[in-house]
Amino acid sequence: MDLLEIVSLVSRWLHIIPAIALVGGTLFMRLSYVPATQECEASAELREAIRKKWAKIVMISIALLLVSGLYNSAVKSMGYDLSPLYNGLLGIKILLGFAIFYLASVLSGRSEKAKAFRQRELHWLNILCILMILTVMIASYMKMSSSTFPKKNKTTPTAHKTVVAPATTAINLNGSETLKAG
Repeated sequence: MDLLEIVSLVSRWLHIIPAIALVGGTLFMRLSYVPATQECEASAELREAIRKKWAKIVMISIALLLVSGLYNSAVKSMGYDLSPLYNGLLGIKILLGFAIFYLASVLSGRSEKAKAFRQRELHWLNILCILMILTVMIASYMKMSSSTFPKKNKTTPTAHKTVVAPATTAINLNGSETLKAG
């Protein structure tokens, strides 16, 4: 395994692990934490302590997803002939990612806008979960389809290749044929 393969593998890990944390944490918040705290009337102090911890995970995950996603996309586009469908799905995935980053940031934030969003927390968590599931589905399809893409040809450019003209046959005045280079 060469250095580029090791860096690509580490970059993939730095993309998948934060995605797991962000998606899994959000699903936990939607399916368990928020409903349980609404049933039991959890203290504002407890909710604020959890929000602070979650906000750090959200911000670190977003940073790692942005950096690793940019690197992974660049490596893939430079190394393979990607289909128009793949590129279109990548664009959709990036747009969904920005929407996810925004909602996750606002829901875990401490501003007045964040507090207003948390008044309808289940609503926004539902939307966030749907966006995340769509993104995971698109990413899965992209990963499966990209395994069939041909690698880009890294041979010398055609401008440097030697071109040989085809041979032609000429007839001499005495009736004999000679072979001439074109």
